[in-house]
Amino acid sequence: MTTLEDNVDRFLVHPTYALAALLPDREHVDRMIEALSSGVESGVLVQVMHGQDGLRILDQRGTGHGLSGWFHRLLQNWTYYEQILGLYSEGLTGGEFLAVIPCGPDERRRIASAALSYGGHTLYYFGFDTVESVLGA
Repeated sequence: MTTLEDNVDRFLVHPTYALAALLPDREHVDRMIEALSSGVESGVLVQVMHGQDGLRILDQRGTGHGLSGWFHRLLQNWTYYEQILGLYSEGLTGGEFLAVIPCGPDERRRIASAALSYGGHTLYYFGFDTVESVLGA
């Protein structure tokens, strides 16, 4: 069974082996999680961020998670991460939900397809020290 972590303050510098997607609202998130539950390993924790708390947890500049968080975001914001974090911050500001779904590289297309079918967009797969845009899964 897939478990949902709703606005749990776990600062992620780089989610390893996970797909991140913006979804329009809670209903779409819940329906996607329910659809994925049948094909996902038991005990998977999907992290969901939304609203002002979600923005604080995502922490685009790292200022809310100590010196280490600030330093990591400073380095990331000299790379493509600045654009990705900016897109996710815009989505959260606009009322969307950010879901981070742990999955292996071989599952990323199936998970991305499910996210797309429930209104997901701005999909990125975070591997080990890599990030790839997942378009049209």
